[in-house]
Amino acid sequence: MQYKFGNHYTVNVNGSKNFRIPTYNDLYWEGSGNTNLKPETSNQVEMGHQLDFKHVSFSATGFYNDIKDMIRWLPIGSNWQPVNTDHVETYGLESTLDLKYHLKEHQFTLGGTYAYTVSKNKETDLQLIYVPKHKATATLNYQYNRASLYYQTLYVGEVFTLSDNNPKYILDAYLVSNIGLSYALGKEKQFTLGAQIKNMYNENYQSVANRFMPGINYNFYLNFNF
Repeated sequence: MQYKFGNHYTVNVNGSKNFRIPTYNDLYWEGSGNTNLKPETSNQVEMGHQLDFKHVSFSATGFYNDIKDMIRWLPIGSNWQPVNTDHVETYGLESTLDLKYHLKEHQFTLGGTYAYTVSKNKETDLQLIYVPKHKATATLNYQYNRASLYYQTLYVGEVFTLSDNNPKYILDAYLVSNIGLSYALGKEKQFTLGAQIKNMYNENYQSVANRFMPGINYNFYLNFNF
């Protein structure tokens, strides 16, 4: 349901009951599939607030999920395998902020997101592994005619890697930044030529235990849009 209050403020309220059957890969992935998986069911409610002005847009959405037999891929020995978690409670807040400014052919855009997520096993009251409580992104973009220069940053909070939330085995929070330049080609701008410097500050981090992510690296690309 959506409720509008004037031209600038909108409230969205949603609720649903969801049913998810295991995928083919969940069941039969060679060496990891689990044919004993049960379907996942959940009840979800959320309430969102949206503010829109000429140059500014802001949204904030609170959510609550009650999930039974949640299907998750977890590290079991040296492999990852899908399992059911009997009862999971997930709640939190997601927000976005967008600022836009145009000066003739110059366009400036600043966008950001923030998510706070609590995802607990109801039986143990402990946070699920690899689910950060805090996650944020920010992007600053400058565009002139066909050229675009942008800076991106991603923050991911610390995560637990063991189901007992042992603090000795936490993966530290990390902040990764990228910078890129792109140029649109073709009469309809159907081609995009670009270059990126990724992890430009050479951050030493892991998103999964014992799997270190690349340091500073470079990416060159040519995209075709049809």
